[in-house]
Amino acid sequence: MKKHKKFHFKTYLEKVKFKYKVSILNENTLEETFHIRLSRLNVFLMACSILFIVFIINSLLIGITPLKHFLPGYESSERRSELVSNAIVIDSISGAVKAQDQYIELLRNIVAGNIKPEEIKKLDSTALKKREELLAGKTKNEKEYCEDWEKEEKYNLSVLNSTQKNQKEFVFFKPAKGSISEKFNPKKLNYGIHINTAPNQNIVSVLDGTVINTGFTIDEGYVITIQHANEFISIYKNNSQLLKSIGSTVKAGESIAISGNTGEKTASPYLHFELWQKGKPVNPEEYIIF
Repeated sequence: MKKHKKFHFKTYLEKVKFKYKVSILNENTLEETFHIRLSRLNVFLMACSILFIVFIINSLLIGITPLKHFLPGYESSERRSELVSNAIVIDSISGAVKAQDQYIELLRNIVAGNIKPEEIKKLDSTALKKREELLAGKTKNEKEYCEDWEKEEKYNLSVLNSTQKNQKEFVFFKPAKGSISEKFNPKKLNYGIHINTAPNQNIVSVLDGTVINTGFTIDEGYVITIQHANEFISIYKNNSQLLKSIGSTVKAGESIAISGNTGEKTASPYLHFELWQKGKPVNPEEYIIF
């Protein structure tokens, strides 16, 4: 039977420290042009030193240079919200510029005689309905923008859990920032409130729920309706753009639309907000602190 060799630390240390001569020879004359003596320990220490230096350099590059902004999770929620707001403003400006170009083109055609001013007044209700159907649909770019918005903000929104069973324990979010310009008054057929908003402001869901209806009307602009627990339904009217589609599940405080004044009855940006329970309109001010 073979005998197992005992491990001797001193012997192993001597092997590790034993130096080897590495020479570089001239191929033609076989003359030694360079040599270096290295041990296994030297090679190990040199490799560790190189890795440590590379780590230090990478850390400095990430800490000092703008490369840190490309790291996932580095940007703060405030910075992310600012970027999203800027993107919305840019999109709104591009839409306004496009509308201005169309208006200028129309004026050019009138001046050139291609279109008579009388023909513009012939726009009847049938044409308005076709325009309403056209505006109700989203373009390819709008759909892609909304999908990207939902994917990016799905796990970045700070929301509260409002799925309690008792109605008194619900935490209602304020649907938009602004002051109330028109109160709830069912006697005057005003089943909601008007909230003055800034242009292109985020409209958020007041509770967790599911989008049950979206659309566009000439008088009220883009409209979105959400079904909540305890037979609550919230309705948001006069939006310039919708960020959710029918069947989408939303969280309390999650952005669902962009404010605007798309309805023909509106002169300035505001949100018309309605809150219904068990098929009856209720005063939003009794559930939400404005």
